Amino acid sequence: MRWGRRTVRLCGLAGLALGGAPRMAGADQPPSQPSAPPPAGPPPAFETVVTAHPAPAAAPREDLTAAASGVVPDASPRAFDDLGGLLLEVPGVTVTRTGSLGSFSTLTLRGANPDEVRFYLDGVPLNIAAGGGVDISTLPLGDVARVEVYRGTTPLAFGQSALGGIVSLSTRTPGDARASARAGVGSFGTALGDLAAGGRAGRLRLYLGIHGLSSRGDYPYLNDNGTKLNTSDDVYQPRQNNDLRQADGTLRAAMALSGRRTLSLTLLGIGKDQGLPGRGGDPTVAARFRTARALQALRYESRDDLGAGGRLSVQAYASEQWDRLRDPNAELGLGGPEMTRDSTVAAGALVNASRALGDQARAALVLEGRDETYTPENDLAAVPVGLPARRLVGVAGAEVDLRVSRLDLDVVPSARLEAMSDLVSVRDTLGVPVAQAPIDRLLPVWRLGLARPLGGGAVLKANAGRYARAPSFLELYGNGAGRLLGNPDLAAERGTNADLALWVDRGAPRASISSRTTLFGALADDLIQWEYTPWGQGQAENIGRARIWGVEQELRLTAGRHARFVSQATYLVALDESDNAAAHGPQLPFHPRARVYARLEVARIALPAGLELGAYADGDLQTGTYADAINSQSFGTRLLVGAGLTVARPRDRVRLTASVANLTDFRGEDGVDWALPGRCAFVTLAYAPVGAPGETGPGGPDPSFDPANGP
Repeated sequence: MRWGRRTVRLCGLAGLALGGAPRMAGADQPPSQPSAPPPAGPPPAFETVVTAHPAPAAAPREDLTAAASGVVPDASPRAFDDLGGLLLEVPGVTVTRTGSLGSFSTLTLRGANPDEVRFYLDGVPLNIAAGGGVDISTLPLGDVARVEVYRGTTPLAFGQSALGGIVSLSTRTPGDARASARAGVGSFGTALGDLAAGGRAGRLRLYLGIHGLSSRGDYPYLNDNGTKLNTSDDVYQPRQNNDLRQADGTLRAAMALSGRRTLSLTLLGIGKDQGLPGRGGDPTVAARFRTARALQALRYESRDDLGAGGRLSVQAYASEQWDRLRDPNAELGLGGPEMTRDSTVAAGALVNASRALGDQARAALVLEGRDETYTPENDLAAVPVGLPARRLVGVAGAEVDLRVSRLDLDVVPSARLEAMSDLVSVRDTLGVPVAQAPIDRLLPVWRLGLARPLGGGAVLKANAGRYARAPSFLELYGNGAGRLLGNPDLAAERGTNADLALWVDRGAPRASISSRTTLFGALADDLIQWEYTPWGQGQAENIGRARIWGVEQELRLTAGRHARFVSQATYLVALDESDNAAAHGPQLPFHPRARVYARLEVARIALPAGLELGAYADGDLQTGTYADAINSQSFGTRLLVGAGLTVARPRDRVRLTASVANLTDFRGEDGVDWALPGRCAFVTLAYAPVGAPGETGPGGPDPSFDPANGP
């Protein structure tokens, strides 16, 4: 579970080389529940649920025992958020950016490699077999109702497992008639706009959202002109060729069928066009990158087909991704001009089924099949380069939740078998693809989870599991250009992880507290990293291993309707245990040893003329991060402070929000020679329901408690 010295195409585009679905079968709770805090599994669409105390935002939906956190974008007090900013309050998360808003960004969990974290949008997998991790800057939040992060654990309902954990984004559920709009501006020429509407026509419910974002990204940064030891030629200059244009939209439709059955459709599209600014001392002029993605999912859910207490979910999905790089002047240092077009097409199906087995047990089953094709093309190559590749994936798994009443204990064992077959080609001397024999892999995965209530709103949870990750196409076959050779003999990465957590949820009429304390550890073997020759060629090798342990603390406090405190702290020891004597023992690069985030909010302070005032202040402290394997290059200690104000007029459903990030104008980097922006300000004006039913605190309405969808 480490970064390693991976070089991937998308990382190369940015110039950085780093060395759940909302309702799924199997998520139902067992017949006899611990007293707190695991929430009940969500009911089918359109079923009305009445509850006195909504589940806290941090409670997971898909797993009874997991170390997990849930975040609601609408509860954020900021004027503008991206996924990386929203997940500041989640322990174990590290986001690495290559610049400002919209720049290539990756996310890791508990010291894992970005490739080892799997992302899902409404149950559709976003990771691609080509590798490189998911660029989270391309995942907009405009239509996202909830984000769930499962650290070190993969709930059975997601099908294929992940060595590092799961990030699941759920878009808004079609519901009652509503409309909302937002417009805003920000630093460095940023502008944004959102439109969303929903309604119903008989048994059909609809939701539509469209969003746009643009930015010049011309923040000032220190250009050392490639001479770090000579400060006489250092100069501050605007970041150039760093502009961004992005648009996305979501359409969701749901139809109530007979009985407790629903059929839903999700269509989502994302398009992004941006300049590639180059490393700090090497600004660019013409290099650009374009990406587009389309997702489609058709989902059937039933609580009637498997008998009393049963649940069935069947989802068919497809996704397409197109990446286009234009570097006609060879400004990115990739070995020459680049004019490439890469496409990835995936289609699959996921089946979840669960039902009660008497009064003390519940069984769940998952089946998944996926077909993914990756096709790289280079318009400048006289002889075609890049190898078309295809990966077939099949997953079968089962889980049983056993309720041991005598011990007041839930025991949840699960097992999965993941089969993969790679169908690849090599090129002959004339550049013609020649089919090779398939490369087959069979990866067993197991996990054991425990949950026991302790009384007083406390629950003790424990997990232990064995996971694996198959090598990516880039690691196996290289990039076909002679710089990355690949290695078809690579073994899958394997890791064993475990955690022990104490959850405490206590509430009173005017105050509440949610605390999650987790001890975790992991051992990983056969880790993949790139080894380079003196003349610059690289080949992936199974030489790495890592030992990871740490502690996470998540805390949420509310006081009446006016105050809320949110915080998380993570202490992470991620040690390189590879055979390389020079790197053996230090902290893994780009993984901070300690991280603390805290935010204090006040809201709904009455003002004249029917206005309400809100405010927040937050801080993000990070230390013990290194850029190299021997820990000789430290990023130092970084403290980023932010603040914001909101003025709302509830009767008119209008809200004006202003927020500032990095108030002290701290200049730093997440990656070497990739300067982050200094002080950034955003102002947005929104028309939307304020204080809607289901609100959970000063941040506003909580879409996770939708009367049409349950908590």
